[in-house]
Amino acid sequence: MMVDEEVQEPKIKTKTKIKVRSNPKKINRTIVDPTGFHVAEVHHAIGKKGVNRNIEAAWMAPRDHSVFEFRNINYIVGEGKAQKPILTNVSGRVSDGSTVAILGPSGAGKTSLLMALSLGITSGKVTGSIELNGKALTNQSFKDHCFLVEQSDHHWSFLSCLETLMYAASLLLGPGNHSAVVDSIIEKMGLQSCKDTKVGNDFVQGLSGGQKRRLSIAIALLKKPAVIMLDEPTSGLDSAASVAIVSELRKLAKTENLIVIMTIHQPSTKVYNDFDQVILMARGRQAFIGEAAAAHDYFETIGHPMVHMTNPAEFLVDLVNSDFTSEDSVLSILDEWKQHTSETHRSKNETLVVGSNDDFHQLIKRKKSFLHELSTIFGRHALLVARDPILYVGRIVLLLISNTIFALAYWSSREKVQAQAINFYYANAWPISLGSMFAVVAVFGLNAEFKSVIREVKNGMINPLTYIIAKTVLVLPVMLLFGAAAISTGVYAILGLKANYGIYLVLYAISMFVFECIAEVLSVAFINPLMGMLCFLSIWFTSFLFGGTFLPPDDLSVVIRWLYHAMPLSYTFNAISYHVFSGEDWPSCVPDANTGAVCVEFDESPDEAPIALILESLSKIIPNVSGDDNRVEAMAIILGMALGYKILYVAIFLFKSS
Repeated sequence: MMVDEEVQEPKIKTKTKIKVRSNPKKINRTIVDPTGFHVAEVHHAIGKKGVNRNIEAAWMAPRDHSVFEFRNINYIVGEGKAQKPILTNVSGRVSDGSTVAILGPSGAGKTSLLMALSLGITSGKVTGSIELNGKALTNQSFKDHCFLVEQSDHHWSFLSCLETLMYAASLLLGPGNHSAVVDSIIEKMGLQSCKDTKVGNDFVQGLSGGQKRRLSIAIALLKKPAVIMLDEPTSGLDSAASVAIVSELRKLAKTENLIVIMTIHQPSTKVYNDFDQVILMARGRQAFIGEAAAAHDYFETIGHPMVHMTNPAEFLVDLVNSDFTSEDSVLSILDEWKQHTSETHRSKNETLVVGSNDDFHQLIKRKKSFLHELSTIFGRHALLVARDPILYVGRIVLLLISNTIFALAYWSSREKVQAQAINFYYANAWPISLGSMFAVVAVFGLNAEFKSVIREVKNGMINPLTYIIAKTVLVLPVMLLFGAAAISTGVYAILGLKANYGIYLVLYAISMFVFECIAEVLSVAFINPLMGMLCFLSIWFTSFLFGGTFLPPDDLSVVIRWLYHAMPLSYTFNAISYHVFSGEDWPSCVPDANTGAVCVEFDESPDEAPIALILESLSKIIPNVSGDDNRVEAMAIILGMALGYKILYVAIFLFKSS
């Protein structure tokens, strides 16, 4: 596909007409390349393939004209006397084809304005009106027609650039082969050289910062939005990369009838010259809004001429930076603009032909379905489960190695005699203790996933419930894999356990699942994953301490006795101890000077089962052990706990993603 090298808006002579009819035999469609070059007239037969081609043809055509307008945006935080204005009466109007930069010193309100325009402010009070094509912007219309590219690029680390875009295309455009659309985007954003490179993260090398940023913009373009908002798109990039990204954004705005609004910090002169309009902010107020090329003329008229050969962006920011300019001067500039806008306020609303932008999105809505979205997310995360070495694969390997070492440490318990009963108990208690503690890494990994999912929900790519369902279904068999890794080699192969393998595996998996659910809750409860990890370790240690292995519940203070009943490990230890002891043939023991702490002569209590006698004796040392078979009850209670944590996780997830 050809790419227009000119910066000016291309003249598109060919009009695109898209008509959706109920039962047509053929659809005649003239496709216009987004760069402005005429491609071809295509005849598509109706049918499954025809609808897919209709979507592709609709995507290739430029959007209709759009207008984004915001008036008197105010943002206040705090209550009563502690109220603080963050934004004050900010207004503006932007038409398609425009690239708008929000400039200002630190604390000027740039990001707050962008968050307000993207309906992303969750605290404080925001007033004013925001409209797209004359209609109030809502969360749903934002999901349909806008896209927010945040300052931090949250992608799926173990997917390649191409895979990321293909999954995004499937979620945004519905089922079908979208290779042509994705290839077009990859070429447009200059990602050909890295399309097979994994995205990477802090631990795995992958795409560079500039490539990740271009990938974020590429996903935005797949959606074909009317408005793209970007928070500091050049942050952390060198000057050449900054120029390339802003230049490409302006070109895309011109050729595809987009509105591009971005915050930017200290752009170079070359970058500044690529902006069509600028909004200069200071103290949450506007100091200027208008054409970038006309800014220096305005400030010259109010007594602030720009020195020749000066970076215009630095000149503007320095004018309203109260850290280096007198406060009176900054306030004077703000008041001058307020007076200027009041004097020049006029019904100068240009008459623009504003399209409905519905043709493309109506086609998409016909194709997208809950089942398609669920299957796409399921396939994507199944691939991630297999590739991510930290979240699941690493824990499987660690469980295999660590529990093998522990089994070797308790080698003597292979001899099933009562003198080894205590060692035999701990040889089976440590595998579940370690496995549940390793779930702390899930807090970190799931927190990163949550940030990526939030971005997709915000931009209308997925429904949060589909992610939750797909991820839960995928995690359940992983818990069984954890159990198999923990007990197969260490407990069964080395220690020679005879108890039923399937029951032990289910017990282990359920006990792991409840801690996985706790990790899920803490991964979304805190923005910083380290706080969640600390809380998880506190919960795990409390569960381990009050699990009945060390302290009898009756000896605990009434104030904290409830912890024994509220923590999952107390039920796990009780069920597993009965299961493993009941599967062995224990010989009777005759007490003498060399016997261990547990030694029961079965002949003295012929009416009781030997297992019950051994466990009753062991309970004097390990309070949680019981001669009663409570395995079913314990599994039901643990599952109930897991369900409770899962419901809490879903509630927090939906609240934060709404």
